[in-house]
Amino acid sequence: MGTPAYAKINFYLKIGKKLSTGYHKIQSVMQKVELSDSISIEPLHEDKIIVESTNPELSGEENLAYKAALLLKKKFKVRQGVKFFIEKNIPLEAGLGGGSSNAAAALLNLNKLWGLKLKEKQLVELGSQLGADVPFFIGENAALVSGIGDEISRIKKSFSINVMLINPGFRVSTRWAYSAFDRQKPKIKTKADISALVKSIERKDIKEIANNLHNDFEPIITKKYKIVNEIKNSLLRNDALNASVSGSGPTVFGIFNSIYEAREAFFEMQYDYPFVFLTKTI
Repeated sequence: MGTPAYAKINFYLKIGKKLSTGYHKIQSVMQKVELSDSISIEPLHEDKIIVESTNPELSGEENLAYKAALLLKKKFKVRQGVKFFIEKNIPLEAGLGGGSSNAAAALLNLNKLWGLKLKEKQLVELGSQLGADVPFFIGENAALVSGIGDEISRIKKSFSINVMLINPGFRVSTRWAYSAFDRQKPKIKTKADISALVKSIERKDIKEIANNLHNDFEPIITKKYKIVNEIKNSLLRNDALNASVSGSGPTVFGIFNSIYEAREAFFEMQYDYPFVFLTKTI
C-alpha cells in the first residue's frame, strides 16, 4: 500500500516582490483536499534512486521525489538506495501542488526509512530547497504560508469544505506564470482580506471564506486562457458560493455550502471538461 500524497488548493494567493534568488515572496492560505497520488517506497540494496510511475513522464531525474531523495542522500551521506512507485491521479502542472506533495511524501517517508530523525522544522527547510509549496505539505492542517513558502503558520481549526476541482485539460508552468506576472504587473484590486479569511476558517464560516477567495495569478491565466473564466462562471451558475484559480492554474475550484449543492453541480458539469472531481478539504 502506498502513502497518499494529497493535492492542495489556494484560498488566497498574493504575490510579492521577486528576490535575487529568483523566488517571489508570497502570502497564501492553503488547504489539502482528498484528491491524492499514492506513493510506495521500497529500499534498494544498490546505492541508487529509481522512480517509476503510472505516468511514464515522471520516471526521470526531474521528478521532485527523486530530487528529494537525492538531497537527503547528499546532505546526510546515505549509502542506501530507494525505489519509488507513484500512482498519479493529480493532474500535472495544474496548480494543485502534485509534484510538491510527492516531494514532501518522499522526505517524510525517507526520514523514517533511513532513520534520519529529522524534526518538522528541518524537513521544512529542506523542502523549501525543492519548491515553494513543499514545506506546506510537510505538516497537517490548513496554513497561512508566507516568505518564499517557508514560513508556515498552521490553522488548527480548519474544517471540511465541499470542493469541486475542474481542470481544462492543459498545463500551465508555474515558471511561465511568474514571469508573465512580472512582465504584465497586473493592477489587482480585491476586497479579499487574508486575516478575515483565516478567522473565517477558524469560525467555520463558509460564506465568509467564499467572500475572501483571491488569487493574483487569475488575471494572467484568464487573459491567456478564456476557458478558465468560462469554468469559473459555470461553477457560479451551478450554485458554487465562489470559485477561484488554484496556484498558478489552470485548475479552478468552486466551494459549496453543502454536499447536496456540490453533487448537483457535479452531475451537471461532470462531462463538460476533461477533469471534473468532487472532493473535500482535509
